[in-house]
Amino acid sequence: MKLKVTWVIGGVIAFLLFAIAYMPAVHVLGRINLPSNVAVANISGTLFSGKAQTIVVDGLPINNVKWELNPLYMLLGKINVNVKGGNIRDKNDIAFEGPITTGLFSQTRVKTEDFTLYLPVDRVIAKVRLPLPVNAGGRFKLQLNELAFGPTCLTLSGKGDWLNATVAGTQGPIDFGTYSATLRCEGDDFGIVVKEPNLLGLSMDVIVAPDMKKIKVSGKFKPDSSLPNEVHQASRLFGTPNASGYIPIDIK
Repeated sequence: MKLKVTWVIGGVIAFLLFAIAYMPAVHVLGRINLPSNVAVANISGTLFSGKAQTIVVDGLPINNVKWELNPLYMLLGKINVNVKGGNIRDKNDIAFEGPITTGLFSQTRVKTEDFTLYLPVDRVIAKVRLPLPVNAGGRFKLQLNELAFGPTCLTLSGKGDWLNATVAGTQGPIDFGTYSATLRCEGDDFGIVVKEPNLLGLSMDVIVAPDMKKIKVSGKFKPDSSLPNEVHQASRLFGTPNASGYIPIDIK
């Protein structure tokens, strides 16, 4: 008797979860109170397989966001969704692709594997307060092998690249090449390490708090002799070169 009741209850729960998953997405998302910095436009499909024409986060638009929800995870009290947004081949698009797993009743922890993200550098720079105005171009590429977050950095392995880096100069854009970084958890924070070789002779270790309100940077750089003279002149604004010609970086 108990076994039959268990199967009935399980069947009812499974039915409800699958019914929710196949419900039109616009009816569900339209009732959710999204954060003030998030807006969603033109939703179609279902919670199981849907699409939003545009999602805007902190003023940054993401086009053609698609998702595929795995209802079976809901039986385990989890949400597992494969997401894809933007056009990876368009350098002006924010684009991403990969799986995301979180809790069904609490989304404080998020996990992902093999997640790829592309960000136009100019849009990111516009959101960051820098000591000097910078007009930069190219794309940031983030490849996460593994990430577990919430509310602090739990697990992180992956790499980041600044592809086709350019900075505006007095005579036009200056080509700075490509920069690569490795990613890790540093305690509760995120750690980013950049190593040479690169045209700026840059090596640094960056520690970023999860709330982005605290950043520590330590490192050094020495612009390559092939770079224009204005780059070498501008570098002196960051400090005086040491005996090896490197200018130290220390931001706390």
